[in-house]
Amino acid sequence: MHTPTNFDQTDRSRTLTCYNGACPLVGIPSCNDIVAEFDNGMTAILQQSLSDKQPIHFMSTEVSDDIEGYSFYILYVEVPKNHSSSSLKTILARILLITLKNTTKFGFENIRAFPLQGYHIEKKVYICVRTWNYFDRYNALKAVREVRIHTASDDLNYGTYLFQLSVDNYNPISEEDYNNPLFSSALTRDQILILTWDIETYSSRKTGEVPNAKYDEDKVFIICMTVYWKDDPKSLKQICLVDVKTAPESGWITIVCRSQTDLLKAFALY
Repeated sequence: MHTPTNFDQTDRSRTLTCYNGACPLVGIPSCNDIVAEFDNGMTAILQQSLSDKQPIHFMSTEVSDDIEGYSFYILYVEVPKNHSSSSLKTILARILLITLKNTTKFGFENIRAFPLQGYHIEKKVYICVRTWNYFDRYNALKAVREVRIHTASDDLNYGTYLFQLSVDNYNPISEEDYNNPLFSSALTRDQILILTWDIETYSSRKTGEVPNAKYDEDKVFIICMTVYWKDDPKSLKQICLVDVKTAPESGWITIVCRSQTDLLKAFALY
């Protein structure tokens, strides 16, 4: 869950620590530390709600059907403009019969939906292919992809993805809850931290070439990192790794390293 972060970057105290390569890296907040500091209390709310067995607001990202204890694994196939859904079903049935060996292992359903990618003003026609287990779905997906039929769900990784949701225990959130700025923002964005970095180098070879790691004369002297929430341009933390003693700057966590080796080690450890 993501919530907008409001803070004044100029109010942050400047921080300066040293790293010698022999001890653990300290002075830089962990991922959990940053989340706890900038989630506007959402972590505490979630933990308290779990402790009190209160409703948890969430947005599901994957839903599968479970009817009378039987799970369906769904594959969505887009119906191209030069085919009707009935003609594509005939083609799919032929492919899946060869692949799955039995017509009882799959079923079809016509649906209309907006594509996940791009902007569309009208719903498109899809054929929903249902299989009885993950491996049949995988083989079906692989088979239709091999004949260049476009699919809306294209996960070919081996593995299972399970999130169980009981219909009996599911209650849609109220309009009042959804309009709550805290929950509405949390429901519409993923809580993902983004780390960006910039590595600055120099060369004493004076050739005008771009520094290259294979030359001892080419060095990394500073690495700057910035942490953001996904889709939010405001930085949460700014971290600077340097190999020379320097004065800390406001809003930055500065780690002074003894050498290029220690600087790169600190970057790898973070």
